[in-house]
Amino acid sequence: MSKPVARTCTDLSAVGAADEDVVRRPLSEYRTAQAYVLLGDPGSGKTTALRLESEAQGGDALFVPARDLLLHNQAPEGLRGKTLFIDGLDEVRAGNADHRTPLDAIRSLLIKLGRPRFRISCREADWLGENDREALTYIVPTVSVLRLEPLTEADIPTILRNCLGVSEPEKFVKQAKRFGMEGLLENPQSLELLARAVDQRNGWPDTRQQVFELACRGLARESNREHELASQNLRAAESVIDCAGRLCALLLLSDKAGYSLDRNPDSGDFIPRDRCGVADRKSLLTAVSSKLF
Repeated sequence: MSKPVARTCTDLSAVGAADEDVVRRPLSEYRTAQAYVLLGDPGSGKTTALRLESEAQGGDALFVPARDLLLHNQAPEGLRGKTLFIDGLDEVRAGNADHRTPLDAIRSLLIKLGRPRFRISCREADWLGENDREALTYIVPTVSVLRLEPLTEADIPTILRNCLGVSEPEKFVKQAKRFGMEGLLENPQSLELLARAVDQRNGWPDTRQQVFELACRGLARESNREHELASQNLRAAESVIDCAGRLCALLLLSDKAGYSLDRNPDSGDFIPRDRCGVADRKSLLTAVSSKLF
């Protein structure tokens, strides 16, 4: 999208504090940090936010997709002395049997470059938590883990008007909320999906169920080409929606907090993957990695 809005984030070290103590700060406040990881849902705007921060730092910064960075077996001189904005750790992890391998390759290159300042973006579902953070502290002593916050009430009409060509953004937002679709407004990609779908129909569907079905079909599709190709698991949207529906029903009936992709989760509040009622693990991973979850 053009004319990106400035984004805010939450430092996950504050997780566990009272809600009023959790401070949401502009991402720009972390420009002096030695290193940080920016996490977010699919389509939340991680790439745009990271690129914007790279451009703000001028010639001392370099934005580079993780896939392109890993083409370098040796540290090229063009990367030395730069603050590296490494985008899409999740993309190079997709389809890799051992998710630690791509990060280890990035760590190796960072060491060869003399341990420069760096920022890494990753889908939150593909981040291995404290294990990944500790791996990066081998490169630099302190690594902040940030979660990109949803779009604000002020951001949404700005993007609708300036980036998506919606002539009456306030009316669009009001209609979306009437149909219970406010959750789709907070994610740049789902916001665009909803705006395009409404435009293609020359207006909103007649019923809430029709809007919901329209949204689900869009959310079930993998919009990131790298993930789509790497997974080699091009599931039809209907199959993903069916699997997601089963998982949601089980979650409601069991009164659990969520799902764990581990066979033996540490907490009893989570349902292990082999008890989800989905025999095909690839379908399970596709569903939980989609924006439906």
